[in-house]
Parts: sequence; structure tokens; C-alpha cells
Amino acid sequence: MTDKVQFQTNIPVEIALKYESGKDVSGQYGDQVLYTVTDGRVMYVPPIVRKQIEDLGVARGEVFTITKAEKKNGTRRTIEWQVTANGTTADGARERRPSGNGSGIARVNAGARGAAQPSNRAAGRDTPLISRAQVLKQALASAVNAAAETERYASTHGIALQFTSEDIREIGLRIYAVVSM
Repeated sequence: MTDKVQFQTNIPVEIALKYESGKDVSGQYGDQVLYTVTDGRVMYVPPIVRKQIEDLGVARGEVFTITKAEKKNGTRRTIEWQVTANGTTADGARERRPSGNGSGIARVNAGARGAAQPSNRAAGRDTPLISRAQVLKQALASAVNAAAETERYASTHGIALQFTSEDIREIGLRIYAVVSM
């Protein structure tokens, strides 16, 4: 069975299409468009995503980003699909870049315990290129590690402390924001 691209809320996914056009399919979530990705996986997206891909003129093999963004309107939450290619959204707006290199790729170094840290060319360090998704993954892993260590430390002092998944997400996003500057 072919693996599927999983879109988690508010986490950008960088992909490239194996073929320029998708196939219309119907499923338990209504009408969707099936695309094959260059790494062999498939993705199912709503028709609005196909329109954005077409509006951007994304070519076969071109790397672009899809984000399944959660928007809050009072107590109601909705999903808004955002497609960006070359720093531009389908409506012509410029995407906020995580780094000043203009490529959509963040330059980072792996620090202690795998935490992503800003690169420092002046210090002569290597600066491998890592995708924004990888930087976010490292930031969230660092948040998990920090929370676990903090819980252990608190327990040695007789303090019951437990982080929630929301706490971890917030810590991870703050790390990502600092690293991406």
C-alpha cells in the first residue's frame, strides 16, 4: 500500500509533484484530488488546493509548500489550505521567509541534544541546509526533551509537574520562531 502525505494542522509540508495534474476522486471526506509525489507517496487534498497549485503554475518536480492552517473565529475553528511556491501564495502575497537566504530553506546547526540553533558563519561553523519542516520537527523534539527533563527535575524536588500537548506545542513553536529569524 502506498504511503500518504499526512497534513498536520499548522505544519507546512514541502513536496514536489510527480505529475502536474491530479486525479479527481470521491471518498469519505467528499470530493478530493489525488496527486502522486516525487518520493512515491500520494496526497489527497480538497479541490481548492488544486486551484491554488494551478494558479501558482507549479511545475512537475518543483518544490512547494502546503499548509493545512487552522483559523479561529471566536469559538469556531476552520481549516484554510495555503499553498506557496517561490515565496508567493496563490493570491500573489509574499510568504514570510524563515531565513534571509531567499530559498525557503533555513540554515541551522544542530546544537546540544539535537536542538536547532541559528547558524553562525562568522564563527566558521558548517551550516547545513535543512528544510523548514525539518527545523520545526527539531524544535518540537527539543520542546519534548525540555519538558521531560523539567518534569524529572521537578519530581526530584517533590513537585508534581506535567506538561500538556498544548504546552509542548507552544514551547516548540517559540523555539521554531527564534531559530527561523
